[in-house]
Amino acid sequence: MKFSFTRFKYYWGERVISKHLKKKSNRTMRSCNIEDAKSMGMLCEIRSKDDYNSLVEIIDFLKKEYAIPNLKILAFYPLKDEPFFLKSRLGLDFFTLEDLNYYGLPNNSIVRNFMNETFDILIDLTQKRIVPLRLVLLFSKSPFKVGSFSNEKKPFYDLMIETDPADYKEYVNQVTNYLKIFDKND
Repeated sequence: MKFSFTRFKYYWGERVISKHLKKKSNRTMRSCNIEDAKSMGMLCEIRSKDDYNSLVEIIDFLKKEYAIPNLKILAFYPLKDEPFFLKSRLGLDFFTLEDLNYYGLPNNSIVRNFMNETFDILIDLTQKRIVPLRLVLLFSKSPFKVGSFSNEKKPFYDLMIETDPADYKEYVNQVTNYLKIFDKND
């Protein structure tokens, strides 16, 4: 078995996650209707230019449809090559393998600011267990975290939606339909 420094980081990241999940969280859950949301954050993985273009379309759709004033997407690029197509733009930032510390936690100001921001809604668009994004999700101060359903993900989310999100745009459409139902005072 070939040893990789990235695998080492992911191993320690998994340990940090399991340690924190055993502790009682002091975060207070507060549901939010998407039409009342003043801020929204999203976590995702970008592997191709198509993923990037989908996210740009999602930003445009959400700003036009729901007029959310503070919309931010944080994306992880997990490949070693240089992401020539990725550009930080208003509402979309990214980090790479180079940004990970020894525990697999992204260590740059963009990610720290994202984790410290109290989004009304935080949506995880990922299907797989991606350690750096799980750590961001775990340490996020957002009071309402939403993601796709799986037993493994229960400790991370306040709302899980059972769906087959093969593509980010379709998944966001399904999530927004569910979030229209919520009453902010619940």
